[in-house]
Amino acid sequence: MKYFLSLNIVFILLLTACDPVKKSQLSPSGKGSFKIPVWSSPFLKGFEKALFHTSLDVAGKHLSGISIIKRTSDTSFHFTFANEIGMTYLDMEVFRKTYKADYIFEALNRKSFLKVLWSDFSMMLFSSSERKPVRMYLDNESEESVYFFLRQSMYTWINTKEMNLTRLVGWSNYFDAVMINFSEYDAGFPSEIKISNPRIRMVLTFSLLGH
Repeated sequence: MKYFLSLNIVFILLLTACDPVKKSQLSPSGKGSFKIPVWSSPFLKGFEKALFHTSLDVAGKHLSGISIIKRTSDTSFHFTFANEIGMTYLDMEVFRKTYKADYIFEALNRKSFLKVLWSDFSMMLFSSSERKPVRMYLDNESEESVYFFLRQSMYTWINTKEMNLTRLVGWSNYFDAVMINFSEYDAGFPSEIKISNPRIRMVLTFSLLGH
């Protein structure tokens, strides 16, 4: 019994250490049984492909150019990021539980970085309300509803007036804690997307050019 109690304590400590959300910005507003709006990633419902102006800042490096995200099946997407003269930085296929790197610019070709990037993309592309949250909060600044999914280690911000997903925050370990912001919605799709991984000093931004 003491052994399992110790494991639970260790798990809670690890979970708390990884959690990137400042609890001071949230007010508890529900626990246990409550309704949640049906939501999904903007890249799921009816999405085919989109073109973005894109910038990547990571560990002191800055890259910018054009990227395209294309849905290739119900369970996969293709992501290509290149500069304006055609030099490819990243070309990879993203699946729910893995990825395939078709080409990676040498300066970015690190397994640890690619694993974090895939984790970010997996959350951005595949997240939905298919699982039940365990807590509901109110964001003190935006007044948006925030739902916490324990089994996914993920917080979801929902603008219930517009019924738009505005933010995802999640993690699987200390290093891949991520915040994904969706803003400037037009016809149900965000014109601006920002992915931030503060613990590896990465910021990836997408400005929609067309879809």
